[in-house]
Amino acid sequence: MPIDPNFPKNHKVEEKFKDPLSESYHLVWGPGHLAEAASDPKVVADYKAAGEEIKPMGVHGTYVAVDWDSCVADGICLVICPVKVFEWYKNPGETGRNDRKDFTDKASPVHEAHCIWCMACIEVCPTKAIKVDQANQEIHEKEFANLS
Repeated sequence: MPIDPNFPKNHKVEEKFKDPLSESYHLVWGPGHLAEAASDPKVVADYKAAGEEIKPMGVHGTYVAVDWDSCVADGICLVICPVKVFEWYKNPGETGRNDRKDFTDKASPVHEAHCIWCMACIEVCPTKAIKVDQANQEIHEKEFANLS
């Protein structure tokens, strides 16, 4: 199931997520739902190996948004992005396809403000977990102000 194209209307902001290296923030929209990641064999194996339970994580970001419940840590979005919008959640600062900690990691849109709207990440995502929508900038600013 691809990312909900209307997630700002169908979800609510649950938190501000702070990237530990860049000190940047993005919004997290929920509630999450179990999706592709919960049934991907590599993801399931790595959660089991880590002794972690797969739980809904929601949509991270607003105008560059990644449904972490669908993200299977393929990493192609990190490689294809010409302005390095994404970093690995569990390995901050790293942007290489194989720099992920394991398949429990997620593509984090820590630099969504750098997006140049090329849409390359959307085209290559195997689970269609990414939505880029310039119109959501206004929603981001409004919601972010409400949390501050």
